[in-house]
Amino acid sequence: MCPSSLKQAIIVHTILRKAVWRLKDNLLQWLWFASSVDTQHIGYDHGPLTWLRTAKHRRLRRNIHLCLLDVYPKGGKFGRFTAFWINERSRICKATLNEGVEDADVIWIYSQDPFPHDTRQELLHTLKKARRDALLINHPDAYNVYHEQQSFKKLAGAGVCVPRDNFNDDDLGKTTVVYKVIGRHGSSKFLSPYRGPVEGYRPFEFIDSRGAQSLYRKFRAFFILGMVCPNHIAYSDHWNVHRETKKHTEYQFDITDTENKSIRLIAKTLNIQYFSIDFLRRGHDDKAFFTDINVYPLPIDFTETARERGYFGRWIILDNRLRLGIPEPCGKPFWEMFDEAMVSFIKKA
Repeated sequence: MCPSSLKQAIIVHTILRKAVWRLKDNLLQWLWFASSVDTQHIGYDHGPLTWLRTAKHRRLRRNIHLCLLDVYPKGGKFGRFTAFWINERSRICKATLNEGVEDADVIWIYSQDPFPHDTRQELLHTLKKARRDALLINHPDAYNVYHEQQSFKKLAGAGVCVPRDNFNDDDLGKTTVVYKVIGRHGSSKFLSPYRGPVEGYRPFEFIDSRGAQSLYRKFRAFFILGMVCPNHIAYSDHWNVHRETKKHTEYQFDITDTENKSIRLIAKTLNIQYFSIDFLRRGHDDKAFFTDINVYPLPIDFTETARERGYFGRWIILDNRLRLGIPEPCGKPFWEMFDEAMVSFIKKA
């Protein structure tokens, strides 16, 4: 079989495999009672089982009311997943989505960044309905801060190691840079010798993150109300490591003291309380460079690995070690740490 035919066959096989997975996900939502699959292994999806769980969530009475505002793009994207799993897993928090802001203890701005001016105004107007003592996660005024032109400069000034992003004529044709689309996350970037300003892009110096396996590495962690949560390492033979190019993923790594302190510095400097952070460890010395901050990261992933272990539907990425049977780095389950962080957040106010 020629290489192009083999590649096409692999693509077709992958598509068919995903179609079978999705079919089984949907069938279990409708026929869970007739299946041998434990309902605790059936996650979020469209169907009666999720609807029944969501109806139960509406009747919850818990100590902390957390309201997520997912208003951009219109109708939201990820808020329903996060609210669902908070209600399923937290022992002290009840999460509502775009409702109940008037009696919420904590309001979490949870929308796609960067959002436009009219969305900011809409959110500020909504916040006027909140109680005076309500706490806020990720204020609208700080929400787009990563996308500002001076964000790397601000972080570098605070002591965070970020790639160099100011260049001059000496760099032309010599310094390898990544040109990233302004105002977007993900894989919208290209690698090139520095060629000067490119409309719609901002450049930063390329960091060669290849390790002992000669694969590029991208590390992801989350920051939530003072908690630093290492999440995964993605490996790729392509310099731009993302979902479509990764070879494999490891769901356990040790974060260094410097990396931990840097992530906390990012939160303090940018005045944000929840975000995911991607960083690269330089190949020859493992020095960490922080490249991407996302206040609205995709909260669900882990699909293939979860199915291999008998889980179906959609699962939040924050507690993926639970399904892998991997101990949390600090010895506590993620949701226990989440509840403790939420209580601490309220007490410090």
